[in-house]
Amino acid sequence: MELKRLIEESTAVKVILAIALSYYLFVDYSPEQDSMPVEIIPAAQQSHNKSKVSSQPVLENSKDVSSQLAQISFDSQVLEQEIQRLLLNGEVKKATTRLLEIAALAIAQGDKKELGNIMLLLGKVETDRQEFDSAEVYLQEALDIALQTGDSLAAARSYQQFGRLHIRSRELARSAAEAYDNLWIARHQISRGQYRAAKVNLQQVIDANLGIRRYGAAASAFETLSNFHRRFEDNYMAQDAAMEAARLYASSGQINRSRSILESLYGEGLNSLQVNSMRAEIDALFQQHQNDVAQTANARDYQMLYRHYKARGDYVRAWKLRILASEALAKTSSRSMYTRQPDVLAILYNSNFTMNKARKYLDQASSLFADQGEDILSASTQNMHALIY
Repeated sequence: MELKRLIEESTAVKVILAIALSYYLFVDYSPEQDSMPVEIIPAAQQSHNKSKVSSQPVLENSKDVSSQLAQISFDSQVLEQEIQRLLLNGEVKKATTRLLEIAALAIAQGDKKELGNIMLLLGKVETDRQEFDSAEVYLQEALDIALQTGDSLAAARSYQQFGRLHIRSRELARSAAEAYDNLWIARHQISRGQYRAAKVNLQQVIDANLGIRRYGAAASAFETLSNFHRRFEDNYMAQDAAMEAARLYASSGQINRSRSILESLYGEGLNSLQVNSMRAEIDALFQQHQNDVAQTANARDYQMLYRHYKARGDYVRAWKLRILASEALAKTSSRSMYTRQPDVLAILYNSNFTMNKARKYLDQASSLFADQGEDILSASTQNMHALIY
């Protein structure tokens, strides 16, 4: 009783107990860990985590870049170094334009081997960028040239890259499917009160979708993360996740969803200055998206004209238009997608066919390598079968 009276009458004791209680609630320990609120992450650390996006390098390493470029005859070392720098820095669109300019010169000089090497490199780069449609075009051109000239090694390399393209396509489909499943698992975990596991899952979903450039799916995961923080009345974190979702929706063309999120944030206490700043940001992102759409449309028009003049045999004019198409695409943002991402179930279903294509192309490549006495390349190509599933 004396202790109870002391607590009730002493302000200092009350403060000490409040601090102790707060420490107990927020330390990273609990008998039932999933039932406790998540730990608070410092703002600087969270900003760093948010900026980290898992991504496939444009080319696997500098040695790979050098080996690919070594197949191409450059007029000067400066030009070769410039293209190598652009590729390694991720400025692929600019590097593509420069390589197409060299390809046009090879066409004018009748150097089909040079042209084939450039097309093969471009196909590999586009595969790494997940631009599978354009990669297939480049690789088909490289293969056609190899078959026309009877260059079996070049044909084998083309088949190998075709196999790799379909392996990457299958890998993307698996990643998208796993992220989709993990998002629903995280939502189930939230409903069951398994908050710590849900938070880890949500962050993995966001990172995975950003890594494979599925921005709409990442935005949906950010919305779930916002609702997650709202359960703990952590308004700052909830608003931060919601604003990131709004940015992603705007940059992928879904401006109405962005504005809807912004309106809900305003109703939850975001002040008018913050709302106006956020509205300007999402409008700028949407404007960037519209510019990407316009530039992509221009590129497609140039490509159609390229095919028209190529069919007529006017290769000089045709290749000028192809370079203009590349320059138009170089003006788009890094987030620009040349083709709309299909639903996750659609890409997973289609990936069943890519597995068969990958096996077929790898077998053709391995057989050609073996015929040319390239036993090491033949064996390494066969080993790529393990990557298909």
